[in-house]
Amino acid sequence: MTASELKDLIINRISRFFRLGTPPGANEIDVRAARRERIAVFAIAYVMALSLWFIVNLNSDYNISINIPLRQGAIPDDMALVEDLPEFVQVEVSGDGWKLIGLYNKPPEVFIDITEGEVNLSDQVRQRFAVEQDVSVIKVQPFMVNIGLEPKISKKVPIRLNTDISFMQRYGFVGSPSISPDSLTITGAASQVTDIDEWVVSDTLKLANVREDIDQNIPIQAENPLIIPSIDRIAYTADVSEFTEGELSVYIRTRNLPRGQIINFNPSAITIRYDVPIDQYADVQNIRPYEVYVPYQEILEDSTGFVTPDIELTATQYQLRLRSFQPKAVAYFSIVDQ
Repeated sequence: MTASELKDLIINRISRFFRLGTPPGANEIDVRAARRERIAVFAIAYVMALSLWFIVNLNSDYNISINIPLRQGAIPDDMALVEDLPEFVQVEVSGDGWKLIGLYNKPPEVFIDITEGEVNLSDQVRQRFAVEQDVSVIKVQPFMVNIGLEPKISKKVPIRLNTDISFMQRYGFVGSPSISPDSLTITGAASQVTDIDEWVVSDTLKLANVREDIDQNIPIQAENPLIIPSIDRIAYTADVSEFTEGELSVYIRTRNLPRGQIINFNPSAITIRYDVPIDQYADVQNIRPYEVYVPYQEILEDSTGFVTPDIELTATQYQLRLRSFQPKAVAYFSIVDQ
């Protein structure tokens, strides 16, 4: 009796079992219990029949196609690949069913000997499968692969990280964020590396509603497998603080004013509003952190009678951010010293 006939026999017996009625006088609880027993018997019998079918049939020989992963073998230290190897090679194999199941679920890797020019993949795949008992290779696709090599070079380039960061209201950076390290060394074939001037991190750093200092480790991933970066991650750090608003009035001065020349402005002072980190607010109140001036050359070139003052942060040790100043333009007049 074949496995298929045995399976049909078991299923027929189970079907007859399910067609049997419930004994007379049985209550609802007994009926439900009988149904559960029948379902359990059916499940067990079905699994047994399926197992028997596999046991009998998988002892036969079959042909299947498997995608075998290719891996790069040794390359001379001073050389590098110009093009990447195929990720997989399709191999048609014949052999015992049980053996083929194992190969299909976990295909073996094939390491390719790297030599410049054409490489016979079929020979190298067959050498790998020579150790597999009861399995023979029928066909390998692609049969050949062309390998190009160039001198290997290294180059140091800066790192660029794109960011998309938004803060909670009244919060912001204190100083400038930093990337550590801010550069890396890339290695690969000369034609692959020469034209690269910076390393752009592929993923944009996105953070929302930030109110605390930032300390993020960001992986470095090579989109081109032929280019090898010297590091696998960078650190992005930034100080974040809550800001408050400050205000002060600063007199306007004239820079590079010739001797004997006097320039008066109307109004004579500018009101400046700025943001300052809360922990620096008290210190800033005791100084005059901004200077307001108009270059004398700008007055000489003006024909309207109004100029826009320049605002310069002189207390650079504090992280101040200019918000606004009023008025935007002031009138001026010259007094000649007799």
